[in-house]
Amino acid sequence: MNSPAFVVGKMVQRLSYNLGRVQKEAGLQLDRMGSQFTQDIAYLQESSRHRQRMPLYDTIPQVADAWVAPNATLVGEVIVSKWATIWYNVTIRAELNAVRIGNFTSVGDGTSIYSSHSLPHGLASSVNIGKNVTIGASCSIHSCIIDDDCVIGSGSVIGAGARVERGAVILPNTVVPVGRLIPAGQVWGGNPCTFVRELSQKELNDNYMASYANGSAESTSADAFSLYPRDYVNDSVPAGEDSMEQYAEKKFFANMKQ
Repeated sequence: MNSPAFVVGKMVQRLSYNLGRVQKEAGLQLDRMGSQFTQDIAYLQESSRHRQRMPLYDTIPQVADAWVAPNATLVGEVIVSKWATIWYNVTIRAELNAVRIGNFTSVGDGTSIYSSHSLPHGLASSVNIGKNVTIGASCSIHSCIIDDDCVIGSGSVIGAGARVERGAVILPNTVVPVGRLIPAGQVWGGNPCTFVRELSQKELNDNYMASYANGSAESTSADAFSLYPRDYVNDSVPAGEDSMEQYAEKKFFANMKQ
């Protein structure tokens, strides 16, 4: 049970947040009224008040050396790890529970990710997406667990409480029902999803390496913002470091043996 000091602290934080919002909106209203009196039409012109990272009470989106598109929206307790890429028009809503995204994971254009308030006993109500995951465009992802090295095809829906195990592939436009378990190293597709086939070791490795290429796609020009994988894509590996193929051999297959 939380201590009284903790509860009081949370109440003070929320009170400060709400008072700040009231003052901001009151200031905007006064600005509009003043513009009307001075016949200034600037307040009538449409402008975007979009915020890429939107705090919610005492939770602030955390982005560590990742690339987030200018028109993407991160709300609440969103945690994006190093070298992940959040592409255009992505919406990640973590008002109710956390959304965690691992290293080198790519979230495609127009994808929506959000968490539930609570799920049946034993099911995570947060969203936990592992490392080296590739999520296609226009997906809808509810509270679920997506393990490392998975591929989620474009237009797919992952239901609340589902778990996609390591290296699994979800085909485009697939619907994964609530609470469904997708075993590791398999291909599933359809509505509702059904088993298609097993993946070969080469396919698993290719999917793993593709996550680096997805992360570096935004930095193909010399003047673009540089993400970690860029040197590997341009075949200019620094002396003493492994190439992408060598890294995959050492890390990916070593993990498979564990």
